[in-house]
Parts: sequence; C-alpha cells; structure tokens
Amino acid sequence: MKLADAGRYLLPVKRNDWDELLVDWMLLIPAESSCWLLTRFGELFLEQKDGKIGMLQVSAFHYQVVAKDKTDFEEWLVDPDKWSEWFLSPLVDRLEAAGKNLNPDCCYSFILPLGLNGQFALDNVAIIPIENHFRGLGIVFRQIKDVPTGTRVVLK
Repeated sequence: MKLADAGRYLLPVKRNDWDELLVDWMLLIPAESSCWLLTRFGELFLEQKDGKIGMLQVSAFHYQVVAKDKTDFEEWLVDPDKWSEWFLSPLVDRLEAAGKNLNPDCCYSFILPLGLNGQFALDNVAIIPIENHFRGLGIVFRQIKDVPTGTRVVLK
C-alpha cells in the first residue's frame, strides 16, 4: 500500500495549536521538527530538520526515528506489519466496525496508556478531543519521565 491509502487511518495534521499541545513532549522531539502526519490514535509523525521521519508515540511516551526520509517512509508501507504498527489499522478497523467513529477534532486514545502496560483492546480505547489526548498524556509523561522502568505507578 501507499501513503495515499493511509487516509482512512489519518486525521488532519494542520492545526494552529501544536506548540501548546507539544509543550510536555519537547524533551523527546528534536528541535525544529515539523508535524507531518497524525494517526487516528493521536500518534504524530514529524519531519526532523535533517529530513528524517520520527514518530511520537504519545500513548507509549516514546519517540523514535522510523525512516531516513519521506521516500523511505513510503517504501516501508509495503510491509503490512508497518500499517499495523504505525497506524494501528486492525484496531481502527475493529473500532469502526463496533460503531466507534471519530467526531471532528477527536482521536482514539488508550484509557490505560500503552506506556503503563495498557492493552490493544477495544475496551481500553476512548474517543477524546485531540487536545486532551496530547495534554493529558503529556501531564502523565512529565510526571513519570524520570521514573525507572519497572517501577509501580499509581494514577490518581
């Protein structure tokens, strides 16, 4: 498949409030990166200053480079596993089949984030405003970013 086929797994990325939404995530994002693609699960692909493509996995509290440039990114899309990994396409399909369709300015968000051992399950997914997704999980990230892996965390 090609990036043009990804439309059903993407949300409009053009927003005026990215600076505000990404405040808590700036520790992970390389300087001078620009927002490129936004998935239905509120995961954000960014184009770095050097042309590399990175993925901010908000629910996993993680950022990683996934392609050396946009062309490389598109070449990866021939792999069905990348569709599942990057766009969570099977879960999106199941949510839509269950009648959980997105409203404008909303995304799917894991109730218990993946970074806190949340599961890829329908009952662990809520539909929330995009700004709440980035800000809410940003608050959690800010609070746990220095906690050693494996430490028990209690959310209140």
